[in-house]
Amino acid sequence: MTSVSLPTQRRRATEFQLAVGEAKILQFKKKPQLTAIAELVWNALDANATEVAVELRRSDWQAITQIVVTDNGHGMTLERASESFEGYGTTWKTGRTHTLDNVRILHGHNGEGRLYAFALGDQLSWESVAEVDGAFAGVRVIGSADHATVWKVEETPPTRDRPGTRVRIDVPQGKTLRKLESDDAAANLTAKLAFYLRAYPDVNVTFDGKRLNPSDIIVGEPVDLPLDLPQDYAQDDPAPVVTFVEWNQRMSDRKMLICNADGIALYEHGREWSDSLVSFTPYLRSNRFNNLSVDDLHGLYMSHAGLLDAAAKAVQKHLAIRGAEISAAVVRQLKDEGIYPYPNEPASGTQAIERQTFDVVVTVARDALPNKGPARRLSVDLIRTALESSPGDLHAILEKVLALSDDDRRHLKNLLDGTDLTHVIGAATTVTNRLNFIGALRKILADPQLRKDLREVDQLHPLISQNLWLFGEDWNMAMNEVGLTNVLQAHLEKLGDDVVLEDRLETVKQEDGRSGRVDILLFRSRRSDNSTERIVIELKRPMVRIGERELGQIKSYARAIIDNPQYRGVDCKWRFYLITYDYSPQILRDIRQKDRPEGLYDDQDDYEVWVKSWGEILEAAEKKLLFFKNQLDYEATDERVTQHLRESYSRFIPEALAGSELPPSSAE
Repeated sequence: MTSVSLPTQRRRATEFQLAVGEAKILQFKKKPQLTAIAELVWNALDANATEVAVELRRSDWQAITQIVVTDNGHGMTLERASESFEGYGTTWKTGRTHTLDNVRILHGHNGEGRLYAFALGDQLSWESVAEVDGAFAGVRVIGSADHATVWKVEETPPTRDRPGTRVRIDVPQGKTLRKLESDDAAANLTAKLAFYLRAYPDVNVTFDGKRLNPSDIIVGEPVDLPLDLPQDYAQDDPAPVVTFVEWNQRMSDRKMLICNADGIALYEHGREWSDSLVSFTPYLRSNRFNNLSVDDLHGLYMSHAGLLDAAAKAVQKHLAIRGAEISAAVVRQLKDEGIYPYPNEPASGTQAIERQTFDVVVTVARDALPNKGPARRLSVDLIRTALESSPGDLHAILEKVLALSDDDRRHLKNLLDGTDLTHVIGAATTVTNRLNFIGALRKILADPQLRKDLREVDQLHPLISQNLWLFGEDWNMAMNEVGLTNVLQAHLEKLGDDVVLEDRLETVKQEDGRSGRVDILLFRSRRSDNSTERIVIELKRPMVRIGERELGQIKSYARAIIDNPQYRGVDCKWRFYLITYDYSPQILRDIRQKDRPEGLYDDQDDYEVWVKSWGEILEAAEKKLLFFKNQLDYEATDERVTQHLRESYSRFIPEALAGSELPPSSAE
């Protein structure tokens, strides 16, 4: 074929500016690096490519300087390139379920995939060749992070003798791409594309010279886990399902992948699954996710909380089964080899717990054990001896003798939390840590100089946000909520100019670069099957004394939130807390009302407003721990609480406490 001659009246080059703001575009710089690579691969696959190559070009000192993604898809014409790049969120894929000529299933629908390239570099170009009227025509698209809304599309001579597209991304000097350089990068990318590559075996994708083949890393066959679905999903056809795929190597990306009904991965959801004997990826598949926008995916928990919770429970249940199967196989092998150290049934409950713990430890360490011979027997005996007589030596044995990785040792800690023995140990550790934290916070607040030095944004806030058990045990597991964030922000002015939402704290800086002194709104939401609870905590600066003005503000603020149309008539209980070091005697009548708990200022059916000093909160929390404190015979001494602060919260305490010498207490 020959190059096509474009009519003279057609513009050979055009430059346009997206209507959306630059900040909206540059947010893609923060997207996960492997997700950005996946989006570029998806764009190639959506163009019917059968060959996609991701090349990482390196400098002499092995730093990645350029990323090139080449495909043999149908390419872009000048018209299609202009149409695709001129509008944010626009794409030829809108309304389609399959690629051109119905060759394969489409992945993208939102017109945002190309912008993920900004997560990898600042200078972007697409060079594409397409067939037009029996001839080849070329086009080039250029974009830059320096002018993120400005894009240039121009006609070029064909750069190749067949259709396809080549994307070039220049990586700025000094930019690190650790996720792309990690040993498991190819495996993690394979996991994101696994269902597609299994469905279309003629498709060949390579990453840094390595072909992505799910069969190389999948263990057995994927398993569809049945879900205990909420009634809202009972009529879905097909029903939502979690497909559990097990890998033969450890993955660093361990989140649940949200997929359409065909298993095409759209989004990573939730926390990482890191507490299992199994390396795996759960794929939540539902036709409810077929046409979701990026914003819809970000707010997924708000719209599909019941489905996501059901999926998480199904994964946990399956993990317990798989963990038991793997452990049984390891024990069976040790017995067959004659080196299992418990030949007889346990004679006591303590021995049963020890044996259970040994099974967990040896299962996690199974790949680190020597393959055979005396060294293998010795390693097994060392683990048994440590559990029997010197549990404190166990981690040293696993680290220094068996060379268990940091990741595996963290993984072991999570698993041991499930044994009866570590339930006792874990409970004692939790109680002593909480007693130490209470004592530590008392120490800071009681000392005028430490109280004055305590910064709210980067010290007091993280201290409290990591210890929400102070307001009730269940709040430890609560989460932020997008809708709640927006509603709080809309009414923030009622509390004054120096009140900041916790997710905006990074913007609060003094001239010297340190975090400024403000009042902070800390907020969480938790749901059950029947209702929702939300907590909003205003952390007043320790030097602020709460009076009638602050009392009126929090009350009007609470009512404004409750009356917001988003929450009006919703089955929800709100708790608003106004907290500081001290409050004025003038408001004692308001917060010490007859037939109400102390501190309850406003008590309504759908909300409560509380006013508390830190002394009252810490006293109430300590009383709840009193029984355990007495059973453990534990005293949170000044030395212990200071050490706890330094070990657990070194980044969040005044400099005087972080040093090697204890500061003299001016409160004594």
